Amino acid sequence: MSKLNLKSLGPCLLAIAIDAMGFGLVYPIMAAIFSDPHSGIISADANQHLRNFYLGLGYGVYPLCMFFGSSLMGELSDGYGRRKILLLCVFGLALSYLLMAVGALMPSIALLLIGRGLSGLMAGCQGIAQAAITDVSTPETKAYNMSIMSIAFSAGVIVGPVLGGVTSDRTIAPFFNYGTPFLLVAALSVVCGLWTFWFYRDAVAPKGGARIDLLLPLRIIYEAGKHHRVAFLSVVFFLMQVGYGLYLQTIMLVLQTRFQYTSSQLGLFSGLIGICFVFGLMVVVRLMLKVWGVVDIAKTGLLIAGIGQILSALLPHEGMLWALGMVVGCFDMVAYTTMYTAYSDAVAVERQGWALGVAGSVMAIAWVVTGFLTNLLPVLGELGLLTVGGVSFILSFLMMMAYGRKWSRPTVRVGTRVYD
Repeated sequence: MSKLNLKSLGPCLLAIAIDAMGFGLVYPIMAAIFSDPHSGIISADANQHLRNFYLGLGYGVYPLCMFFGSSLMGELSDGYGRRKILLLCVFGLALSYLLMAVGALMPSIALLLIGRGLSGLMAGCQGIAQAAITDVSTPETKAYNMSIMSIAFSAGVIVGPVLGGVTSDRTIAPFFNYGTPFLLVAALSVVCGLWTFWFYRDAVAPKGGARIDLLLPLRIIYEAGKHHRVAFLSVVFFLMQVGYGLYLQTIMLVLQTRFQYTSSQLGLFSGLIGICFVFGLMVVVRLMLKVWGVVDIAKTGLLIAGIGQILSALLPHEGMLWALGMVVGCFDMVAYTTMYTAYSDAVAVERQGWALGVAGSVMAIAWVVTGFLTNLLPVLGELGLLTVGGVSFILSFLMMMAYGRKWSRPTVRVGTRVYD
C-alpha cells in the first residue's frame, strides 16, 4: 500500500482529530460554565471555593478515567480487533458528549461529570486509530502516514478550542449555549462511527484472548519504577505535565477574571496555543534537531516554557499573556515531543510500546493532580497557581539536566540484557 486509503482509513484520521479536538474544546467551556453564576450548573450564591472544587473535579475526572481507559482499550483492540473497539470508543464518545450537552442544558452537574468521565474512558480511540494506520504502513510509507496522523491531530488541537469557545457564546448567536459544542462533537463522533462501520476493516487479524485488566495501568507504573532511566524520565515528565496542566487551567481563569473574557475569546486564545503547538512540532523541533540532541532540545523546551509561564504570572497584562501564551505553547510541544523520544531511546526495541504506555499513564496521573490542585486557588490565587506551574517546569528542566549527565549515552544491549 503506497499511501493511506482515505476511504477506509479516513475514519481513523477523523477519530484522531476528534480525540484531540475534544481535549482542548472542554477547557474554555468548563472555565466559563463553573465561573458563570448564570449557568445554573451551580447555585448562583455558591461560594468561590465550591466553584473551584467542581471546576477541578471537571478537569480531573477526564484524565483519571483516561488513565484506566487508554491501556484497557489498547489491550482489547489487540485481542478483539481494531474495528470493534474503535466502534465502541467513537460511539462511546458520542454518548459522553451527549451527556455533557444535556448536563450543560438541564443543567445537571452529575450528568456533566459522568459524560466527562466517560469521554476519558473512551479516549483510547486515538491510540487504536494510530495502531490501525500503523498496521497497514510499510517501512516506505510509515513516515508519510505518521505525518498525516500529525496533521489530523494538529487540526483537532486548533479547531477544538475555537469551535467550543465560539459555539458556546450567546453573544455571537442567540441559539448558541454551553451545550452546543458538546452536541457538535457528539454528532461528529456518530459520523465517525458510521464511517468506520461501513468502510473500515481490520488489516491485521485479532489475536484473541484479551481480558479486562483494570489494574494494568498500575502494573505499568510499577514496572516503570524498576527501570532506572524510565523511572527518572517519568518524574521529569510528571513535573512537566503538572506545569502545563496548571498553565492551561489557570490562564483561562486569569483571562476571565481580569479581562472578563467570554467563552469565544477563551476558545480563540486556546486555538492560538494549538497553532503554536503545530509550529513547535512541525518547525521548531525539526530545526533544533539539526543542531542538538534529543535531551538538549527537551531541556531547552522545558526551560523556556517554564520561564514563559512564570513571566505570565509576573506580567499579567493582556497583550503580554497572549505573547507568552504562544511561547509556552510552542516550547511545551517541543519538550513534549522530545520527551516521548527520550522514553523511546531509553529502552530496547521490543519494549517501545511499553515505554510509551508508561508516558501516557504518567501524563494522565499528572493531569488528575493538576485538576485537584485547582482547590488551592483560594490560597494562592490564579497568579500564584500559575507560578507553581512555572516552577514545576523549571524543576523538570533541572532534573532533565541531571538525566543528561547521568545517561548521555544510549541504552546498550548485550545478549538478552539491557544496560542503562
